[in-house]
Amino acid sequence: PGLIAAPRVPRGRNGAGSAFAQQRALSQAAREAERLVVEKMKCQDYIILCVEDTNDWKHGATREIVQKADPDLSRTVIVNTKLDTKVPQFGTPSDLAEFIRAPLIDRLSPTKMGGPFFTTVPSGRVGRQNDKARTSMDFLFDNDDDFVHACAEAEASDRSMVSDRLRPMSKAGEAVNTLLHRVGLSRTRGFLEQRVDECYRRNVAKIIPVLQAEYDKVEAHLNACEKELDAISVERLKAGADTFADDFCVHLRKAMQGSIVAPASLFGETLMQEESAAGSFHAVQGSPMAVSDRTWERLVESDVGNSEHRLYGGAQYHRTLREFTLATKCLRLPTISEDEIANAAGMGTTHDGVNFLHAACVISLEKARQSFEPMLEGLKCRVEHVMERICPVTEYMLKENRERERKAAVYDEDPLSPLKGTSDVAQNPQFRQLIRSIYDSFVKKCSHSAMARCRDDLSSITRYVTWNMDDRSAGALQRSLPDHTDVVSVYQVALKSKPDAEARDRRDERARQRGDDSSSRPPNQLTPVPNAKKPESRDYHNLLQLVEEAICRRDSGRTNMVVSGLVQHIVAGWRESFARTVTTKFNCYFMLPFVDDFHKYLRKELEKVYAGEGEVYDVFDIGTARRTLQQQQQELLTECMAMKQLQEQFEAVARMMRQQADLDSSRFYEGGIRDTSSNTE
Repeated sequence: PGLIAAPRVPRGRNGAGSAFAQQRALSQAAREAERLVVEKMKCQDYIILCVEDTNDWKHGATREIVQKADPDLSRTVIVNTKLDTKVPQFGTPSDLAEFIRAPLIDRLSPTKMGGPFFTTVPSGRVGRQNDKARTSMDFLFDNDDDFVHACAEAEASDRSMVSDRLRPMSKAGEAVNTLLHRVGLSRTRGFLEQRVDECYRRNVAKIIPVLQAEYDKVEAHLNACEKELDAISVERLKAGADTFADDFCVHLRKAMQGSIVAPASLFGETLMQEESAAGSFHAVQGSPMAVSDRTWERLVESDVGNSEHRLYGGAQYHRTLREFTLATKCLRLPTISEDEIANAAGMGTTHDGVNFLHAACVISLEKARQSFEPMLEGLKCRVEHVMERICPVTEYMLKENRERERKAAVYDEDPLSPLKGTSDVAQNPQFRQLIRSIYDSFVKKCSHSAMARCRDDLSSITRYVTWNMDDRSAGALQRSLPDHTDVVSVYQVALKSKPDAEARDRRDERARQRGDDSSSRPPNQLTPVPNAKKPESRDYHNLLQLVEEAICRRDSGRTNMVVSGLVQHIVAGWRESFARTVTTKFNCYFMLPFVDDFHKYLRKELEKVYAGEGEVYDVFDIGTARRTLQQQQQELLTECMAMKQLQEQFEAVARMMRQQADLDSSRFYEGGIRDTSSNTE
């Protein structure tokens, strides 16, 4: 209790903030504990003991968790505990009988393995040697025998109490003994022992052919090792290394293109596991998101997908790029302070007006660098993690393929087989480490190449702004500035127009006709263009006039709004271009080289090792290779002997079980004959 189902703390009370933080930690621990328990229960060879503490079978918190691993409860035995406290809660014998029969459980889970059983375990600890409880006398039972005796007494008490409560039903002719068979620890233990015995008997018959197949496999490896030891040479080692390199690259392409040879349970990663190992785009330092954690989880589920699936290879790489694109779209637009705007406005060399375009460009360039560069580094770490994990996947696929070829060679001796005339250097741990080091260096090389090109694009984006409204290629600026149909908030705030603006314009016109220069218009308010035919054109020309008038005089409020609006529009346009460009660069200069260039790179590095260069030049040394094969031969001999002994032990157990089964059947047959003869007499 409290480990998987963490208690909830209601909000709105005093100190709810700290309590909510603690509750989030408890909820996280509860999810991890539940995940651990469910993964453990998914093993098909396990019998699950589901212990419920309820007097209403409609509600079962433990069953809900068990059904995540065993939906139909076919491997589950249900046990209801603390029966001594539940019996007094039932007012009538029929209610108690209904609770023990549990017909609702039979209807909901007709294929359950067993139960429900009802038990009572005495409370209290057992004193142990070298235990603090024994020194402080904080225990109830001196030893295990006392505890077992107390359990027996509790079972006798439960059975007696249930029998007394159900006595009126027994007088009415209803069967009560069937209900008593479910009460007690001994009944639960007997049922479980019977199921374990049946499972053991079934598995003994299955394990013998499995052991025989494993023995044949180990023996084949031993024979191959002995042949290789007799014909070892430098040429065979190099030929084996070249063959391994060719096969490794072939299976690397298959892993990138998609494969299911490697089990996802061993090599796959969920999105949460990937983020724990290489970082999350939602928590990149310096690139805050504009969405909350809950909204981010919802967007990941809808736009990225496969978040709970264990992926590897090309599928995992593609999921990472989709998440990066989503994170770039969700980047928070830069927040600009008044100090930054005032400093960016600066001072002109020929006038003291505000250069809006210069200020917006200066701020946009710096804000884009600050938000884009951390995201780029986060993508680099993620894709490096994904590609580094493909190496063991490729090794597993290559190993499985060679096992299949070795099995096929038993039935088809092909003299032109690619493994003929070569040594299996993959058994050498130094050679495997060499291949992994070469692969890791290639990952770093491709990562640096892709990052260099991405940084060039980022530098070009955030270095110069092209203010060309007619050029279709300069779409970032065209999207950043408002058009005739976009009533920009900058103009609305700066203009501060009133509902009677047109009437005030007429009054000002009449005053000018009379020769009166005074006007009712505030000095800081713009003079709208009077000849605009459409409201959209008038708003657009007023915005242009806003820029023109601001050049001649400074207004801090107006300057802040104009510059902030321009910067956010520009950065928003760059954000889309950044995500698309980076994704293309990583596909071309990071992912594709593993398909096109890694084979040449690997063979080139192996040639350096053949020439004695590198740290592990003794991989192809005859003495080292011979010692490695001899050690492998000794390990295979030991494994063959152990497998043979284990197989003989299980065969002996199987013979004993068959003899016991024949003896039981003969006794049953003799008993049936005696019964038939007595009936005849």
